[in-house]
Amino acid sequence: MANQRMQCNGRHLFDCWPEIAERLRRARHVALFLDFDGTLAPLRADPEEVTVRDPMQVVLRRLARHRRITVAVISGRRRADLRKRLNVRGVRCFGLHGWESGEQKPLSRAQQDALRQVRHRLAGRLAALGCIRLEDKTFTLAVHDRCGSRHAARRLRAILRSTLAPFAAHLRLLQGHRIWEVLPREIRGKGAAARALLPQLPPGTLPLYAGDDATDESAFRALARGVTVCVGKRQATRARYRLRSPIEVRRFLEKLEAAVAS
Repeated sequence: MANQRMQCNGRHLFDCWPEIAERLRRARHVALFLDFDGTLAPLRADPEEVTVRDPMQVVLRRLARHRRITVAVISGRRRADLRKRLNVRGVRCFGLHGWESGEQKPLSRAQQDALRQVRHRLAGRLAALGCIRLEDKTFTLAVHDRCGSRHAARRLRAILRSTLAPFAAHLRLLQGHRIWEVLPREIRGKGAAARALLPQLPPGTLPLYAGDDATDESAFRALARGVTVCVGKRQATRARYRLRSPIEVRRFLEKLEAAVAS
C-alpha cells in the first residue's frame, strides 16, 4: 500500500487549473504554505548562495497583503536566515521544519543532550569523508553530501544510522535532497506545523502547499484535502499536482492571485 500511495503523480497543475481556480474562488480564506529552497528559490550547491529573485518577491508581497490569503514559508533553515533571505513583510516564517516560530517551547534536556552527543560523534566519524559538511543549527544538525558518488552516499548513510541508533528514542533522521537532517523527535516536521496553523485561520480555509523535497511529504500527507504541489523532477510523491521549477511556482502564485481576486 505504501508504494501505491507514493506513485508518480503526473498531473501538471496548469493542466488542472480550472478545477483549482474554482476551489480558490469558493474558499473563504486561503492558507498558502511554501517551502523555500527549490520552491521559491533555485537550488544551489552552496546553500549560502540561494537567493529569491525580484519577480518572486514582488508577487509574494502582493499575496501577503491580500485580506483573503495567509502566506507561510516553512523551511529547514533557521528562521532568522529564512526571514533575511525572503525579505517580504507579512509572510509568516517557520524555521527548522516548522518548529522554530518565535514562540516555540524549549526542547527537553534529554533531547538536547542526545543531540550534543551525536554532534560530537559525527564530527569525528565524518572527517574521513572530506566532501561531507556538518552544519550545526543549534537545535538540529544538517549533513550535506557534496561527494556525488553512490559509494560515498552509502558510507554516509551507514555512519549516520549507526551513530544515531543508540539515540533513537530522542532523535530521528530525515533525508532530503543531498542532505540528511538529525532532528529531535519533538520537532515533528512540516506537516504538523501546517496543521497547527490552520485552526488559527477562518473556518473554511483552503490549504495549499508547494515544496520540492522529501521533507515536504509530511505536509502533502497532512493537507491531502487541500491543493498539494510537488516542485521539480522527484518521482515518488503524495502531492496531487506538479510544477517543474521556481519559475513555474511564480506563475502559479500569479494565477492564484488572479483567481482569488475574481
